[in-house]
Amino acid sequence: MAAYPPRTRRRANGEGSLYRDSAGRWRGAVTWTDNAGQLKRRTVSAATQAEARGRLNVLRAELARGQEPSANVTLAEYLSRWLVAERARVAPKTWIGREQHIRGHIVPALGRVTLAKLTPADVERMTAGLIAAGKAARTAASVRVTLRKALGDAARDELVHRNVAALARPPRVPGRDMQPGRDYLEPAQLRALLTSCADNPLGPLVTVAATTGLRQGELLGLAWDSVDLDAALLTVRRSLARDWIGWKLAEPKTARSRRTLHLPARAVEALRAQQTAQDGLRAAAGTAWQDQHGLVFTDAVGRPLKASDVSHALDPLLTAAGLPHVPFHGLRHSTATALLAAGVPLRVVADQLGHSTITITADIYAAVVPDLRRDAADAMDRALGG
Repeated sequence: MAAYPPRTRRRANGEGSLYRDSAGRWRGAVTWTDNAGQLKRRTVSAATQAEARGRLNVLRAELARGQEPSANVTLAEYLSRWLVAERARVAPKTWIGREQHIRGHIVPALGRVTLAKLTPADVERMTAGLIAAGKAARTAASVRVTLRKALGDAARDELVHRNVAALARPPRVPGRDMQPGRDYLEPAQLRALLTSCADNPLGPLVTVAATTGLRQGELLGLAWDSVDLDAALLTVRRSLARDWIGWKLAEPKTARSRRTLHLPARAVEALRAQQTAQDGLRAAAGTAWQDQHGLVFTDAVGRPLKASDVSHALDPLLTAAGLPHVPFHGLRHSTATALLAAGVPLRVVADQLGHSTITITADIYAAVVPDLRRDAADAMDRALGG
């Protein structure tokens, strides 16, 4: 049996008492005086110095927040506190997604496990369980990303000695499988939709969406001062984004999202019709008109349109045109696939959509790109007289 050195106490960087006992385990303790004046003490024990320090830091963090330290902080307890801090650091939409991952998936699967005892295998079992329960692999992967982010902050603060979510193997996510009629409309279907909804109040918005590929938030945040109908130009400057108490105009998604687009004639015609219709609504509303930003698309009294209402309103338009039901985001996909099928270069399509890199465009529309490569080969044969 290996001989261990005699019990010695160590103090590292002012972090408190850490020592290795006669059995080779690392131990530590924190002491404090409670509100009643009683001296209290909590101890931790771990196989390695790093683990013991992490557990000790958990106790100290609780004490600093005015909570009575516990040596057995669960993942649920840590994530609850992490979400409070995260709320001040990220956009509302991002926070809501992470909160849903934690509440709906992470805590039910792993919430009772103590932070110090969580393992990569636990995380892998969680993602596998989600997939077995019918969740998409992409959803399971996103849940793991949320946990990786939270545990990354815990590791940074030395509450744990490693990020087990980062060490866990991610679930295999199949490549994007874009299908016409499910994810997007083919050009003939797109024409049928635009013809069918031309006289509908939502028609101009659908037309601009289908002919420019703007994101829904970019459409709903579009203002008239960003549109030049005479020059047929549209500049993306703002996006309507979720706020804690509703919606607000915010910066576009990425730097490349700030872009100027040339408008097709059909889009210009739709925007002129929208301008006329909105003038009528403004006159009818009188002093009840609420628009303060000069938005292109509003409700009858000038309020921003709700994204969920717009998405739901698309379904009856598709039904009336006898078309399959695609999501509103499918109009953006329809724009991209129509452009690619017409031979527009991938780089130009990426710029049109405001993707941060051409790789994103190629990944999303991978099913369309091989056909374009065949078209390119055929074009070369024709050029060479083959």
